[in-house]
Amino acid sequence: MIDILIANNNSIVAEGLKTILQSQIRNRVLGVVSSIEELENHSKRYFPNIIVIDYSCSSFGVETIKKIKTIYRDSKILAITPNLPKETIYKSLQLGVDSYLLDDCDKPEILEAIEDTYSGKQFYCGMVINILSDKNAENAMGCDGISLSEREIEVIKLISDGFTNKEIADSLFLSTHTVNTHRKNIMHKLNIKNTAGIVIYAVKENIITT
Repeated sequence: MIDILIANNNSIVAEGLKTILQSQIRNRVLGVVSSIEELENHSKRYFPNIIVIDYSCSSFGVETIKKIKTIYRDSKILAITPNLPKETIYKSLQLGVDSYLLDDCDKPEILEAIEDTYSGKQFYCGMVINILSDKNAENAMGCDGISLSEREIEVIKLISDGFTNKEIADSLFLSTHTVNTHRKNIMHKLNIKNTAGIVIYAVKENIITT
């Protein structure tokens, strides 16, 4: 069983999440809490594998992530929030969020995120990756050249070494979904259409050596 605790002070959203999560037979929702105080009070009774939180709720805040990681040392954190500024999302990841979805993700993606997070992988929906990589920024493809994140460069190296998406995911402790999104973003940024193009780019830019 995957034991899950929902932290959200919007009761309608929380109940909706509970219904989605429990549609997978091995998911067990231990409860719903609406504040950091409730989370702390229930720490002796609840031992969740995953805490699903919208830290943007008025009763939480991004700084509570650090406190949650202290209270629930062995729990993974899956954040499901509205579209927030890049700096806020990045800070939440630094403070301890393991996986991240935006709240318009569909049911299959939420269930996949739970499975991958439970197995120790990081799961980011495509929109979160786009936000973090500034894909939609006005100058993203401008005269300053192509900007690749450190993670994208890691993925390029492994693709060039002949790794499959699954092997890359296992190597970087990511979900195959996240690796596939990185691959698509890399191809879009570099304006190439296949793996051969990625390898050629890697050699040309000295990311790998022949």
